[in-house]
Amino acid sequence: MIMLIAKNTLMEGKQKEFTELAEKLVLATRKEAGCIAYDLVADQADACVYYFVEKYQDMKALEEHRATAHFQSIVPQFGPLRTKPSEVSICDVLPFTE
Repeated sequence: MIMLIAKNTLMEGKQKEFTELAEKLVLATRKEAGCIAYDLVADQADACVYYFVEKYQDMKALEEHRATAHFQSIVPQFGPLRTKPSEVSICDVLPFTE
């Protein structure tokens, strides 16, 4: 299982525009076959920081997500709203069981 965490630092006053675009991306992505979870979370300590927290079955599912029409059309629109490029970490979920 793969988890992706993408930190987005926005310019002051761009939160509403960002979250409106992000909502479209989140709702469309949650319908993808390989998507296990996909959320946007707001940092409680900084009103200009948001994280996409994404979980996929495998790297193939993540690659398929990045190739979707909704990803290709919405993600470039985030660029002008941010102070810097998104900071992305791709992680392996450790298979702990009880």
